[in-house]
Amino acid sequence: MTRVYMIRHGETDWNKAHRLQGWSDIPLNERGRAQAACAAKMMASVPLDVIYTSPLKRAVETADIIRGERDIPVIPEKGFIEINLGRWDGHSPDEMDRLYPGQYDIWRSTPGDVHIDGGESFAAVQERAWKSFLSMTEKNKGKRILMVSHMGCLSTILFKIAGYGLNDLWKHPIGNCALCRVDIGEEGTMHIGEWGRDDYIPDDLKMKVPFGRVKD
Repeated sequence: MTRVYMIRHGETDWNKAHRLQGWSDIPLNERGRAQAACAAKMMASVPLDVIYTSPLKRAVETADIIRGERDIPVIPEKGFIEINLGRWDGHSPDEMDRLYPGQYDIWRSTPGDVHIDGGESFAAVQERAWKSFLSMTEKNKGKRILMVSHMGCLSTILFKIAGYGLNDLWKHPIGNCALCRVDIGEEGTMHIGEWGRDDYIPDDLKMKVPFGRVKD
């Protein structure tokens, strides 16, 4: 059996401010590093053979903290980068309302229908993330893999396995440094064992409103 531990990166200042965060290379903030340390403690006794990470700083730093002193290769994978938000990147909900009226509420209510100026759709993210996921697991059959990425990217992979539609993306949130787990049998069948587990992170380190304004 192949086992993939999937962890979202820790918090950044843009997460804290509810700014849309795609390809902009924003580092972890202090709370994000503390979240990653909690994930590292939880994963300390888990055998790992290899670590794959999005090339963005917030994911790489999270992966490094979780790896700790273990001699495990860390492989950057472009397919696991977050969704390209184009001209939306870095904007708060209020700024989105002013610059792109109505688009933020579409983003929050039916994300699978969003077409971002200069960016990607979640369908495009799912296509390239799934391709990279299959390549990673094929190269590492029978191994224990840690994959550190972003909520958008991780969610599209899990939705592919579960057969869910992308418009339900925000109904299955993955908090900062939360854990998901996928087990793959020898015949290739995939089972989601955990999705968004974060009981190892203290409440004072979790965002109270994780994903900004939600349309009523």
